[in-house]
Amino acid sequence: MSELVENKLPAEILAKADLRHNEYAWRVVDLPEVIAAAKALNLLNLGGQLQLRTADAIGEVYWVAVDPCQNVPEDLPWEVRVRMAADFSLRDLAEIQAEFDFLQELRDAFPEPVADLLASGGKLEDALWFAWYVEADG
Repeated sequence: MSELVENKLPAEILAKADLRHNEYAWRVVDLPEVIAAAKALNLLNLGGQLQLRTADAIGEVYWVAVDPCQNVPEDLPWEVRVRMAADFSLRDLAEIQAEFDFLQELRDAFPEPVADLLASGGKLEDALWFAWYVEADG
């Protein structure tokens, strides 16, 4: 299995992540820091999607997503693409936060795992994560 590009992010960023099934996810509040760190390391922010992550379930809310590269032409120099993708990531993240109630989206998409979590005394906020991906040049 090849090493994840996300492993190049600083240790303090990775410490905030949840790594499962070879995929990193962060709290929404931490994403601006993830995006900035990737940009500083010349990594391209590819975006990601809202996820439910509990002890025994992972579910993706694929329609609540950020895809900055759809707005970044591939023929631009890498450094320009990195800057543009970071800017679009922050903009798009703010837009989906205004458009969607993330907790309600989790409730609607995954009623059984959410019910199980709440019945066991867990908090839905603790299950709200956002998968995020980056790419290195070359």
